[in-house]
Amino acid sequence: MQTPIHDDIWTRRGISLLWDADLLNDLCTSDQVISLRQFRQLHGGGWNEDSLPLIDDEALVVAGIESCIDALPPEEATEWLRQTLYTAMVSYQREVASGGSEAALVFWIVDPQRLDYHTSEDQWYWHCGGEYKGQKIPIGRCLFNGAAADLKEIQDAGGKRLGLFHPRIS
Repeated sequence: MQTPIHDDIWTRRGISLLWDADLLNDLCTSDQVISLRQFRQLHGGGWNEDSLPLIDDEALVVAGIESCIDALPPEEATEWLRQTLYTAMVSYQREVASGGSEAALVFWIVDPQRLDYHTSEDQWYWHCGGEYKGQKIPIGRCLFNGAAADLKEIQDAGGKRLGLFHPRIS
């Protein structure tokens, strides 16, 4: 894992998983957050600028990833993350964010307890819920396609984890 970040660069570029409610409230209002379904519709529609709800022309905040993961068995969720969500993230980065440097993509995670970092593997895992409780998904590998080592923790001045930031995936 890279050195943590303590600034707000994640609000302007890259891809983040955010779980701190205060940071989310500083970034946007609740009506500016879009659903994962809307995100996928924007992707399917070619990122039409007229319907792209960027916050200050710099960030798109998406909620609902947990529900999608929990609705599927872990193997299917892993494949969905790798094939569907990863593809949409790369497309957003390429088509909207000019390679990741001009707009951020932020996924709101409600329950940070569902994420777990394994130091020995340098990997983030998602703890499944419901009937699959006890199983894990390598969410870092799924979303960042081998570049999970470039993930940086978003931390406050006291070192509290607030989210994860990746400057650019490929």
